[in-house]
Amino acid sequence: MPVSPLPTPGARLLTALAGAQLLVALDFSIIYVALPDIGASLHFSAVALQWIVSAYAIFFAGFLLLGGQLADVFGAGRVYLTAQLLFAASSIGAALSPSAAVLIAARVGQGVAAALLVPATLGLLSSAYPAGPERDRAVSVWGTTGAVGLALGVTAGGGILAVASWQWIFWINIPIVVICLLAAGNAVRSTTAGARAPVATVATFSACAAVVALVLAFTELSRARPSLPVVAAALAVTIPAGALLALSQRRRRPLVPRALLRVRTLQVACLAAALYMASFGAEFYLVTLYLQDVRDYSAFAAGLAFLPLAGAITVGNTVAGRLAGRLPLRRLLSTAFLTGAAGLVVLALAVGAEGGYLPAILPGLLLSGLGQGMAFTGMFITGTRDLPQASNATGSALVTTAQYLGGSLGLALLVLIHGEQPATADFVRTFCVTAVIAAAAAPSALFLLTRTGRPPATVSRQDQPSQHRTGGHR
Repeated sequence: MPVSPLPTPGARLLTALAGAQLLVALDFSIIYVALPDIGASLHFSAVALQWIVSAYAIFFAGFLLLGGQLADVFGAGRVYLTAQLLFAASSIGAALSPSAAVLIAARVGQGVAAALLVPATLGLLSSAYPAGPERDRAVSVWGTTGAVGLALGVTAGGGILAVASWQWIFWINIPIVVICLLAAGNAVRSTTAGARAPVATVATFSACAAVVALVLAFTELSRARPSLPVVAAALAVTIPAGALLALSQRRRRPLVPRALLRVRTLQVACLAAALYMASFGAEFYLVTLYLQDVRDYSAFAAGLAFLPLAGAITVGNTVAGRLAGRLPLRRLLSTAFLTGAAGLVVLALAVGAEGGYLPAILPGLLLSGLGQGMAFTGMFITGTRDLPQASNATGSALVTTAQYLGGSLGLALLVLIHGEQPATADFVRTFCVTAVIAAAAAPSALFLLTRTGRPPATVSRQDQPSQHRTGGHR
């Protein structure tokens, strides 16, 4: 079946792609300042509140690779449309949730929708923009939207709670979905389905089960009196689920095509993405909790406190987009992570000194924001540079999978470190831990990206997700 040509890339298509990334990032971070209100309204315990964040992150990460395979098989445009509609339905369900269980289920639905949306978006982007400066600029815009969405989500959440109830942080998704679908236009019909092929559903559910069980174990250990049988049962699920995931890689249709595992730039991008979210991603949770629980900021004030961070991230994204073609990727990534790590150290010192916002907290937010903005754009440029065309949606999804798996496990670890009722000293310790995690990405990028001069890997007939490429030609 012939593939219809993609529309000429322009502002309208890029708006649809960037808007989708904004939606995904916004729904991860907008929830933070609303956690106290949601907890009181739906009777969550202090430790269980993290599941409102983790339910989204885990199923987002767990289903991303399946979403990439579906985009390769059924066409990125069709999957983009389906994901947007599922996102809208899940957001309505979350807004109307009468209980904690229903809200968690709706957040799972949002996570699955995001898992379908991101690889479809990246598949459309990779097909519409040829490799080189044009794609780098498009990825920079896309990355800027996502990184800024993470920061502005907290600010937007605070603003919404100042004038309305927490349910409106979910209702706000509906107009964003409508705008994205209108802007996408014919792009959702421009990629045709590939040959039908089995998809790795068993591996997907195994991956989700393993991560959910591991986060559950960390959550239980965070309690003042943890239940050891619950921890043991969670770990007992993690081990066989992980083993089943490993066995699935030996099948004809593995969750991760084996050829992609040999692409060095993709390996580095995945490692960087996991460390990024375990450090910079956790910063949103820690700063929000610190400002509201220790400094007694209102939700609105806490949201406003994140505005400089959003601005710094935007600057960092722009800088990375301009330097991507001039500096080696290893220097760009290492500089970005070291800059962000320095900002987290400044935050740790500010929290320990209990200084004011302007002289103490603001410098750390600006420095960490600059670093994470550069790192976000840099890691996605690195991850998409050498991808085989036939697997660009699946390969791109692997980077975001690593990002949000790192985020969910990192958040669970930090909750374990600071406990149920964190004090100032606990926040100092957790900020130092995030700084160490971010700094670890710098030598990894310098070492692993030293030799990347060989041509991109090719996908064997056995590993190839589908017989047709996603979209047009590069």
